Amino acid sequence: MKPRSALWLSSAACVLLVSGLAAASYQQLGSKSASFHSSGPGGLAIDGKTQDVTVLEKDGKLTVSVKLTHLSTGIELRDSHMRDKYLEVGKYPDARFVVDVAALPKPNGGKVEGDANGQLTVHGVTNPAKAHFVLQGPEGDVAVTGHINLKLPDYKIEVPSYFGVTVKPDVSVAVSFHVADK
Repeated sequence: MKPRSALWLSSAACVLLVSGLAAASYQQLGSKSASFHSSGPGGLAIDGKTQDVTVLEKDGKLTVSVKLTHLSTGIELRDSHMRDKYLEVGKYPDARFVVDVAALPKPNGGKVEGDANGQLTVHGVTNPAKAHFVLQGPEGDVAVTGHINLKLPDYKIEVPSYFGVTVKPDVSVAVSFHVADK
C-alpha cells in the first residue's frame, strides 16, 4: 500500500517545524530527524522518517531544509512511489521552511513553546505556513522540536492511492534538532 506515501509532504513539513530558534550564530549538533504521519481507511497508518535535516541562519532568516530523497517508510516499493511519483524528488529534492529570526522567541534556559509563521516550500510550491514548536534547554544550547499539518493538494501533490486505497490528504510532519551557540 505504497500510495499512501504521504511522507513526501511530511518531509516538506518537517522542514518547517524546526523554525523555533533565535540564536544569532549557532551550530547544529547531535541527532536530527524529520518524520511524517499519514492515515487512510480502516486504521491505515503510514509513517516515514529521515535524518537528513539541515538548519541554517542567514540574513535574518532561519531555514530548515529536509532532503526528501532520503525519506523512508521502511517499504522499498512504497518509498519508490512516494519519492518518484508523488514527491518527484528528481525535480524537487528538498522541502524548506523559512522564518524570520526576529519573530522567534529567545530560549531562556527553560522551555518555550509557541507558533512560528513562515514560508513552506514543498514540491516547488511555496505557501504561508504555521509551525508549532518547543524550545528546551539553557540559552545557547537548545533542543528544538516542531510540527506542522499540511494538505497535499495545497502543494500540488497528488493524493496517493494504490489498489483503490487512498490516503487522506492531510499529513502531520514533525522535526527535531539540537543547536548551540558557536
